[in-house]
Amino acid sequence: TRALVSSLAAAAMLLLFQSGARAQQPPAQPIELNQSLLDRWLVVMPAVINLGKSDAAPQTDDAARPHMEKICADAGFQSYDQCAEVIGYVGMIVSACDRRSRTFRDPILLMRRELARLEADTKMPAAARNQAIAEMKEIVAAFPNGFPASDIQLMNANRDRVFAVLIKS
Repeated sequence: TRALVSSLAAAAMLLLFQSGARAQQPPAQPIELNQSLLDRWLVVMPAVINLGKSDAAPQTDDAARPHMEKICADAGFQSYDQCAEVIGYVGMIVSACDRRSRTFRDPILLMRRELARLEADTKMPAAARNQAIAEMKEIVAAFPNGFPASDIQLMNANRDRVFAVLIKS
């Protein structure tokens, strides 16, 4: 469980490194996840996690970009942007893992529940709540039918490999 949290933090770190660029990009879109992209994710994640854990971890977008570009290229991604999209996409699926059964589920179903909880939350500061709601609505809108069942099936077919990478890192 601790390793799972670390991997999600690393994926979030990568997305934060490109936050300036993302402000000008459209919201997250579904990708065509396949075995080849998942295999690259399995290669890239240990390096991303190790970079995040390093005492010399880059502290700015500009400092992190060359490291991430090299890590992504070494893993076989066509570009840094493709790498970031796959890390974010797979990270969303990983975040929806049922820990008891160790199976992956559609993260959009969970996000819809979380969105309803946020909308009903009156204790959270309004600015933070409104920002969280807006971000979550943007993601949910990009996946009106949820994640493709084939992507969830692919993740479950590779479950042992995914967990091995997350636990080892």
